[in-house]
Amino acid sequence: MREELLKAVAQPPKVLWAPMVPAIINLGVQFPVMFMAMAAVDVNPLFFVISIIAGHIALIFAGIKEPHLSNMLRAYGQTYIKTTNLYPVKGSKFEP
Repeated sequence: MREELLKAVAQPPKVLWAPMVPAIINLGVQFPVMFMAMAAVDVNPLFFVISIIAGHIALIFAGIKEPHLSNMLRAYGQTYIKTTNLYPVKGSKFEP
């Protein structure tokens, strides 16, 4: 097998030691909230910088415990796709 493929599977992408997808979600949620709070209530942005860093540190520890957290979040999004069952059974089955 190619070395790049093995490296990508064994070492998932990280952003400053945190899993990539949760880190992007963390920044994607906290930055707009920070700018809206600064504009609406005139909040000190240092509070949000501290919360961004604290959230990132929590993601680093979660990534140490489960290195494939990004892949797990992507796979979790696929579990709520409504499927049609080929056979009359109770519940949803993953069938085309």
